[in-house]
Amino acid sequence: MLKFAIVALVTLGLVLVTGLGLSPATATVSNPEFYAWNFASVGSSELVCKKTLVVPQDLIVPSSPMQAVRITSAIVDHKFCATSTKPVS
Repeated sequence: MLKFAIVALVTLGLVLVTGLGLSPATATVSNPEFYAWNFASVGSSELVCKKTLVVPQDLIVPSSPMQAVRITSAIVDHKFCATSTKPVS
C-alpha cells in the first residue's frame, strides 16, 4: 500500500511539473504557402502541382473561435512538388 502511494505521488508530481513547467508550443506559420499535387479544376482528372497560399484576415467571425483566412491557389511548375508524393490517378 505504501509503494502504491509513493508511485502515485511521484506520478502526480511529474504530471504537475510537466504541465505547469513547460510552456505550450506556439503554432505559428512563418510561411503560409505550400505546394501539393491536386486536380487542375473541379471535375478534371489532370494532376498538377498547385501552390496554395493561406493568409489570415482581420475579420471577426461572431460565432466561431477560429480566425478567418483567405485561401488562394495557382498552378505552378511540377518541380515545386518534386518532394511530394504524387497520388495515383
